[in-house]
Amino acid sequence: MYDTTKIVKIIDKLPEEVNTRPVEPFQWNNCLWLPRFNKYGEVTIYESYLGNLKLRLRGSELTICNSLQKFYMQNNYEAFTFSQVQDAITKLDTYFDFDLYSAEVKKTAVAVVISDSEDNSFKNWIEYKSNKPILMRNGTKIYGAHFKGTNYNIKGYNKTYQTQAESKTTLTKNLIRFELEANNRYLNDRKESIGIYTVADLVNKNKFDVLGNELLKVYDTIKKQPIINFKELQPKEIRLLATMSNEATSKGLKKYHQHTFKKDRKDYLKLLRTFDDNELEKKIRSKILEQIEYCKNN
Repeated sequence: MYDTTKIVKIIDKLPEEVNTRPVEPFQWNNCLWLPRFNKYGEVTIYESYLGNLKLRLRGSELTICNSLQKFYMQNNYEAFTFSQVQDAITKLDTYFDFDLYSAEVKKTAVAVVISDSEDNSFKNWIEYKSNKPILMRNGTKIYGAHFKGTNYNIKGYNKTYQTQAESKTTLTKNLIRFELEANNRYLNDRKESIGIYTVADLVNKNKFDVLGNELLKVYDTIKKQPIINFKELQPKEIRLLATMSNEATSKGLKKYHQHTFKKDRKDYLKLLRTFDDNELEKKIRSKILEQIEYCKNN
């Protein structure tokens, strides 16, 4: 389930090369470190890579970021189970001469991939906690949608298309990826803290399971477009749906007629709840739950 992470470690014992601020590359912890300069020709940081992981050393602070799953298995369109996560972090730890497990986790992402189509997944998203979805584009191609918050980014997108566009890898199935990327404030500064503070927490089975539950909870919170029988609706109900589901008109109503917006939004959400559950949506949720449980139990 894990993908993009941002890990920070304060290094107690820096290599001698860093202390002398060399302008030439040097080897340290199984990596080749390259200096980066400011406009005055002064070294500001050193950078290196471990597979797809980007490493940055600024003073005594080491930052490791990018996809843990791609580091381990060279892709993120397959399941990434708890046992594989344990193995991946053990493998990463062997590269360093310090305790990686005590490093601070600043950000992490959890995600699953299911086999389905765009029309049955993110194209049906209406909003998440009053936020409208932002389309994900590659040129003129719309391949996903996401909700961007201060402490989170929720994504749903066509993984088959993205993989082909980025790495020219052709996948035989139509894959949709659902992902929650969250910083430590989202994970920890809340009534029921998940408690992801260090790398050791990433391999805590209970916390891994809670993150899986959080991913499903986020999916359930997203409001989706239901199947509507307009024949059974009153004209005022159809007008309400048209107004509140249109981003421009709902924003205009909220900005210039806030009292009316609050009342109409309440009626809009009440109306949505009266529609029959979409069997197709139930199948999508079931697939997401199945992948979460698979990652937990393997």
